[in-house]
Amino acid sequence: MNAFGKNSLRKNAQTEHQSGILLNTYLIYFALLLLVFLESPATGTEKDREITRQLAIDLVNEEQHESAAIEYRRLAMLENALPHKAAYYWAAAYEYKQSGNYELTAKMLDHAEDNSSHLTMESMLLRAENAMANNYQDEAVFYFQGLNKRATNNTMKTFACRKLAHAKLAKGNIAGARAALLTPSMNNTDLITHLDLYENEKDKTPWLGGLLGAIIPGLGYAYSGEYANAARSFIINGLFIYGMADTAGDEEWGAFTVISFFEITWYTGSIYGGIDSVHRYNKNRTQTCLDGIDKNTQFSADLSKVPIISLEFSF
Repeated sequence: MNAFGKNSLRKNAQTEHQSGILLNTYLIYFALLLLVFLESPATGTEKDREITRQLAIDLVNEEQHESAAIEYRRLAMLENALPHKAAYYWAAAYEYKQSGNYELTAKMLDHAEDNSSHLTMESMLLRAENAMANNYQDEAVFYFQGLNKRATNNTMKTFACRKLAHAKLAKGNIAGARAALLTPSMNNTDLITHLDLYENEKDKTPWLGGLLGAIIPGLGYAYSGEYANAARSFIINGLFIYGMADTAGDEEWGAFTVISFFEITWYTGSIYGGIDSVHRYNKNRTQTCLDGIDKNTQFSADLSKVPIISLEFSF
């Protein structure tokens, strides 16, 4: 074999040796990547959960409820255990409620209920509060009645009874509110006193307030107890009526027309004001009784313990 042939064989052997080393290097590198890929998700997810959980708690403490809700939603998506996933969605719903975003509160509760059936009462509680905040009193009654039947401890049952009375009174159902407060084993005597006072008084009549405002400007306001508005309406109308009489006596018809235009505005304002003041009186009377029944009745959740749902009721 000549020198050229020997050199060619030597180069081929070197090339094969280098290719073998390169192939082995690639195989080792691929094996390491595969190992990292298989091991990192569990470790990374657990680390992500802990960071997200702490961030959510910090945001709750800072009362950044909307942002906290987003972090609890993130935790729910990172969680594989369905009961824990449901608990995180419930926590997100609670924080959305705290921020006043009632639409997303309901959406998160849907997710919580889809993932677990272990949070029935907790979900009913939030749905009832959500309905009451939106002034959907029929819906609130439905949920509070269900909560009252299902509650296993007296604290939650007392809360449900008082809120049920609130929702029924808001609908104008005084008898239903009284029945809710008279639930056996519930000591609501002081709250029934507020209901008695409300029932003994009567709402004022809107059309009568308007009629009185038409007879004497400001009298409709006085009928509803708004004496400052009554005095203002009486004085302003009196001045304009005096101006009308004075300009008519002097035959100053241009000024009379202008003053009459403004007086018509103030006079009709006295009529409609008398009607509105009656509506305000009736609304405030009901709200006073509702506040007396609620008497700081509220609940809070300790989200630092999630995925364990820990509720605290206060009266």
